[in-house]
Amino acid sequence: MLKKILITGICFFCLLRVNGQLTFRETKADSTSLELYNSGSWRELMKFSKTVFANGTDFPLLRMRAGYSAFVLGNYSECLVHYKKALEKDPSNEIAIYYCYLSNLLLNNDLPSRFYSSKLPQITRDNEKIKRFKVSSLQAEYSVKKPTNADRGTAQYKRIGIKFQPGFRTEITASAARYRQLISEPSFTAVSNNENIDINQKELYGRLAFSATCNLTLTAAFHYLYTPFNNFIYKNKVIMAAIKYHTPYVNIQLSANLAHLADSSFNQYDGIFSTYPLGNQKIYTISRISFGNDFTFSQVAGFGITRYSWIEGNIVAGSYHKLIENDGLYVYNDIDRKKFRSGITLYALLFRRMTASVNYTFERKLKIFSTNNFFNQNSINGSLTWNF
Repeated sequence: MLKKILITGICFFCLLRVNGQLTFRETKADSTSLELYNSGSWRELMKFSKTVFANGTDFPLLRMRAGYSAFVLGNYSECLVHYKKALEKDPSNEIAIYYCYLSNLLLNNDLPSRFYSSKLPQITRDNEKIKRFKVSSLQAEYSVKKPTNADRGTAQYKRIGIKFQPGFRTEITASAARYRQLISEPSFTAVSNNENIDINQKELYGRLAFSATCNLTLTAAFHYLYTPFNNFIYKNKVIMAAIKYHTPYVNIQLSANLAHLADSSFNQYDGIFSTYPLGNQKIYTISRISFGNDFTFSQVAGFGITRYSWIEGNIVAGSYHKLIENDGLYVYNDIDRKKFRSGITLYALLFRRMTASVNYTFERKLKIFSTNNFFNQNSINGSLTWNF
């Protein structure tokens, strides 16, 4: 009996000592971080916080100070890391919710940002002009595609689109497009007047995205393409479904595109990885592996040139007949096989709400029914987006 009492007493003493050390560590970390916070020593506060967390001391107030210092330094991903940790301890923490909303907004994660905005008090939403229903953007796009093969005429693509949010957790995108090109292909013996095929394709696109949680977005899209091919009419359809998981530094998306193009089925499955190495839009990458009927690898890298302009480079490697991109918005379904694509895009904020982009794209193609008749295609694309 005496032995049990002694063991119990020793354990109780050790527990008190550990709690006392923990309280001392928290008190010391609290006072030091508060001093750094009040003096505006943001980099020192970041370094100090990382050291404290690595040593096993962690409490919400230190997370919030570390998160704010990361926000001031422009590392919005790191800001998210800390404020999300603070929310784990107190899901009603309005300051943490606000900075999770703001950081996602600055990382261009619209739906996670809207998810957090729904949890803000009404007075904060009024101050930030956050509304349940919102028309978020209007877009106009135009491109000219010039092939070097005499049998392929210059193509033009025009598109107008709208994006709106009927609720805090839903987003709808709709657009109408037209693709026009004159081609000659004598090998298409069943096509009447095959030396003058007028492709006047009309397209309708719709996309619905839903923020299931702060980390998970579900997306579905439908794309209809009415493609006249002289005496043939193709009514093409693409159905896309995707799930996207958001983390502070990396977003991962898995998607499936099930299509019926030119009277044949076409399936494409994507794994897409988006990263923010610096925790902001100064540098970002998007890597995509697409497989199914064809296999391609796509890589995008963007860099901030100034505060209001970005430059973005991209490549698509792989041999493919068709390719579906941007959640089913763009469908590359011309008759020739694509061997390589690369491009560069410049984005600029012209006014407070208007963004312009100019893109140049180079493509290497192999003419249909040929093994060595290669040709190039050069494209210029421009767009204007009005953000509300």
